Order: sequence, then structure tokens, then C-alpha cells
Amino acid sequence: MKKIILLLFAGMLVAGFFVLRQEEKIEIPKEKNEEEKIEVPEEREREEKEEVIAGKVSIIVDDLGYNPGLDKELAKIDTPLTLAILPFLNHTGEAVNTFKEKENFEIILHLPLEPISEEAHEDRMGMTYMSRSEISSFLDEALDEMKGRVEGLNNHKGSKFTSDSQSMRWLLEEVKAKDLFFVDSRTSGESVGYSLAREMNIPAAERDIFLDVIDDPQEIRERLYELEEKARENGSAIAIGHHKENTIQVLREELPAMKERGIKFVPVSKLLE
Repeated sequence: MKKIILLLFAGMLVAGFFVLRQEEKIEIPKEKNEEEKIEVPEEREREEKEEVIAGKVSIIVDDLGYNPGLDKELAKIDTPLTLAILPFLNHTGEAVNTFKEKENFEIILHLPLEPISEEAHEDRMGMTYMSRSEISSFLDEALDEMKGRVEGLNNHKGSKFTSDSQSMRWLLEEVKAKDLFFVDSRTSGESVGYSLAREMNIPAAERDIFLDVIDDPQEIRERLYELEEKARENGSAIAIGHHKENTIQVLREELPAMKERGIKFVPVSKLLE
């Protein structure tokens, strides 16, 4: 009997030793404290390279509505631009439809106004001989052509109209009543458009540089360099170019390089005063 008890006791010792050896082999993970469990990401601004803006630039492309073929080339540009579309043309509606859903393009009305030269008159223009009600009706008709897609306008031609204080006041009163903004293309050094708009508390801006008075690619590039320099000096600058093959081609070539140099392109509505 004693032998049996001794054998059982010895067996229990051996089994216990085996269990202990197995427990030594098993690694029981240590419980992490809360700090170890939570991964704290670095702040986003430390992870991302901070954007350096050398200056803001708005480029308005005037005279859309004549040539739908050029619209396809213009639509290839992915930089923010403001497009000024003329009313009362065969392709006005087509131009509006082409660009209305493209997020990088802002559409404004390019309102035809009376120039000094009679040779430059067009069939439908705002004229200085018009009464206030006639100017109001003319603006309404032009805006209808835009299919409700605009929040502002600039002048097409208009060297005589924008220099006439009474005519401009009547026009700007309608602009203000419709909660629109006005960009003075400054086709005349005598224009009162911008200063009068500011006096009337209408959001407004004025053109700094024409890009393509000379329709030559190198001349257009030179004006873009001038525009960039002005934006660097003043913080922002506004240029007007036209719906022309050379202008569109140079914009496609030069705008990416300007962005690389720190120029931020914005719609003109972002540079109003």
C-alpha cells in the first residue's frame, strides 16, 4: 500500500514539474497602459508642407461667345479663371453651357458699353444717350442671356460710357439693386466705374494689366511676368486677356510654372474691395 502511495506521489511531482515547464514557455503579454495603447498622430500642419503664397492673381478672359472652337482649348486649363461672356451672340448660350459646371471657371457678364470711336460701335450696346429705364432694361436683357449663372460683370469696350458719370451711376444703381459686383476693365484712363462703385458700396475691382494688346505669344508672356511681379509687390493683381488662340496657348504653357513660383490663381470675385 505504501508503495502505491509513493508511486502516486511521485507521479504527481512529475506531472507538476511538466506543467511548470509548459507555463515557462508560454509568454503572457503584459497589459498595456492607456498611453501605450493610444497612438497620437502628429498635427496635420506639421505633416503637410505649408503653402507659400507669393501673391494672388486673377485672370479674366474676355469676349467668349464668338468662337466655340476655342472653348475646347480653354476648357483644358485647370487653373481658376474668370470668363467674361458676351450677350446677344450666336454662341452666347453655348459658351455658358460649356463652362457652367466646371468648378475652376467663374462666369461673369461681359457687358457691351459705348466706346469713344463710332467705328467700334456694335448692334446692341449700353449708350450714353439712354435713359435710366433704358439702361435698366438693357442690363436685364443682357443678364437673361447668362441664364442666371453670373454674380458680376465687367465692361466690353465702354471708353465713352464708363467716363460718363451719370450713365455709370444709373448702371451701377441697377448693379447694386441686383446684388452684383462690378469689375472696371479700364478701357479708358478717364473711367469713373471703379471709383463710383466703391463710393456706392458696391463690391468692385479694376484691371491692372491687359495681356494681349499685342497678339504675339512672347508679348503675352512678358505681360504675364509683369502681372506676377505686380502680384508679388502688392499682394494681388488682376489681368484681362482675350478669347484668342495665342492667349489661350500661352496661358496653358505659363500658368503651371507661375503656380510653382508661388502664385495663387483665384476668381476675380475673391479680389473685390
